[in-house]
Amino acid sequence: MRPHPGLHEAIIDRELFEEVQQKLDAHVRRRGKARETVAHAPLTGRIFDADDQVMSPAFAYGRGGKLYRYYVTASLQQGGRRAKGDDAPRRVSAATLEASLLAILGRLLPEHSGPPLLLITRVELHATSLELLLPIRCLTRMRPRLLPGEIADADPADPSHLRLALSVRFHTRGGHTEITGGAPAASKPDPVLIKALRAAHTLLPTDRTGTPCLEAAPETSYQRRLIRIAFLAPDLQAAILEGRQAPELTLTALMAEDLPLSWAGQRQLFGALAA
Repeated sequence: MRPHPGLHEAIIDRELFEEVQQKLDAHVRRRGKARETVAHAPLTGRIFDADDQVMSPAFAYGRGGKLYRYYVTASLQQGGRRAKGDDAPRRVSAATLEASLLAILGRLLPEHSGPPLLLITRVELHATSLELLLPIRCLTRMRPRLLPGEIADADPADPSHLRLALSVRFHTRGGHTEITGGAPAASKPDPVLIKALRAAHTLLPTDRTGTPCLEAAPETSYQRRLIRIAFLAPDLQAAILEGRQAPELTLTALMAEDLPLSWAGQRQLFGALAA
């Protein structure tokens, strides 16, 4: 749309009009690029949720216009709602899932040539497992590399394919997808969390025998929340120092949650430790 001679005076000046047109053009180009990105989602048509509903590619923009890709259950994209108590994954980060699948296939089939994701016939996301359908020829090369808890057998519905079941869980927090379980995770010390744990202990005085002895609450509200970390279960504290903490165990979560007094309750709140 461009200005042309008319019978009335212009409502806005030419400079402002051109500036708006440039922004509109940039918006159209960005949306076009996003649609192209989503259209090339490699698992399109091959990924399903726990109820056998297809999960379609979708996208959203973050700060600074960064594009985030997702796979979302079709019914949710059409305005549906999750059932109460439903813990099956219905929306996952495409980048996180695809990276996890690449790592799994790279471990199980290191000799495979070609794009690994194209080898997958079907992906199923369940509450506590991830299941893949692969050509049956992969079975003989895979068995020696299976980890405890991983199962690979011919698919009963299609003997030409094997069904690979892996014990993994999907966690979505603040739009970010985390996948736990499966292959043992490498230790990842969290320097911020470790520093906070040490700071919490400095706030906790001890008596002459070295026993913690807190006679008064810390002065600030921040310190009062921070000192609670010193009362975490010993195995959780050890995991933090060794970088084996579960993904749920972050400083943000520790500062925000009302920590249970019992160690068992703390372990339940923050999930299993990383292997």
